[in-house]
Amino acid sequence: MSCQEIMGKSSGSKSLHHCQHQLTAELQQYRLVLFEHRLRIVTLAQVQIHLVHSSCQSLTYSSYKSYSTGNKPWSISIADLDNDNKNDIIVLNANDANLGIYYNQGNGTFQTPIMFQTGSYPVFVGSADLNNDNNLDLIVAQAGNNSIGLFFGLGNKSFSSRINIPVGSYPYGFGIGDFNKDGNLDIVAVNDYDNTASVLLGYGNRSFKSTSTLSTGSYVTAVAVADFNGDSYSDFVATDYSSNTVSLFINYGNGSFQQRTAYRTGTSPWGIAVADFNHDNYMDVVAVNYDSNTMSILVGNGNGTLQSQKSYATGQNPMSVAVADLNNDTHIDIVVANYNNNYLSVFHGYGNGSFTTATSLTTDWYVTAVAIADLNGDGRLDLAATTNYLATLNILFNIC
Repeated sequence: MSCQEIMGKSSGSKSLHHCQHQLTAELQQYRLVLFEHRLRIVTLAQVQIHLVHSSCQSLTYSSYKSYSTGNKPWSISIADLDNDNKNDIIVLNANDANLGIYYNQGNGTFQTPIMFQTGSYPVFVGSADLNNDNNLDLIVAQAGNNSIGLFFGLGNKSFSSRINIPVGSYPYGFGIGDFNKDGNLDIVAVNDYDNTASVLLGYGNRSFKSTSTLSTGSYVTAVAVADFNGDSYSDFVATDYSSNTVSLFINYGNGSFQQRTAYRTGTSPWGIAVADFNHDNYMDVVAVNYDSNTMSILVGNGNGTLQSQKSYATGQNPMSVAVADLNNDTHIDIVVANYNNNYLSVFHGYGNGSFTTATSLTTDWYVTAVAIADLNGDGRLDLAATTNYLATLNILFNIC
């Protein structure tokens, strides 16, 4: 059965979940104080951002500019891949088993993408300096190959041949952090079909060691990394699509983790992100719930626990979420990608853990992922989203 046929029957079915679901934003993380300076997934710390000095209360974005992608663009990441102080965009095309790098020309436009072949059915992409050579590497969750694919950056816009690292069954996302504080970045991959998380400790020389496999909730979809108990070690939190929970894993302080603690969300949580939403210096969580058309805010207590969710209405079938201070008022805002709509939902933060009702920004139909960064060098945070209906990359510039 094709995705289109499934869409015609039931958008809430497990078949649709396996056909569609994608990490998005789980890795749209802000203020991850433990991450090494080399980290370049989709966190706001790693993209080139030069914030303007004045607050912009009436936030305004341009109409979207569209670029063609491959078939089923399913994940997006932003980073300065060529060290030219301009943010580039990486789009992962699931049905083509490839990724395209859109290099930034510095004037709000992007070059025709340079393509790299991935493993089978890639569903999530990010970047980080995994081998300490000051070049960003590309990381791909390859669901059809049960592996994480690595492309090591060589400089001058070139990358090594792909190296595959085996993980669990149908990896749907990953997070990056230095879990054992040895100065090398590590990987945690969440495996959708066997309900596990695979922890891979890095040696800093292009090699990784699989050290543990942890049980998650049912059909785990996304993961985000942060310190949730203030011990300076990276923990992680994952979305459990069919359990309607997020699972929090606390680091023992040696790169191994406690068993999960589950917290209720809406129905079918998919994308996830973390940030400090209420200025208490503790990390909070946002998860978007595909089948209840909501997002869940779970405020962190700073001791390795989360408060009960507070729910907000999104568009239809939200898949991906990104977080940042969009209007420079010092409060974190949230942007949600809604699969069965042609718009992004924007929630402005009040700075106390609560948010406004959503405003909408028009895109092409079937939005699969969203990311935030300054894409034209004007000091304002712009938005980039992938859409499935027309197979496009949409860029919306902040013109506040």
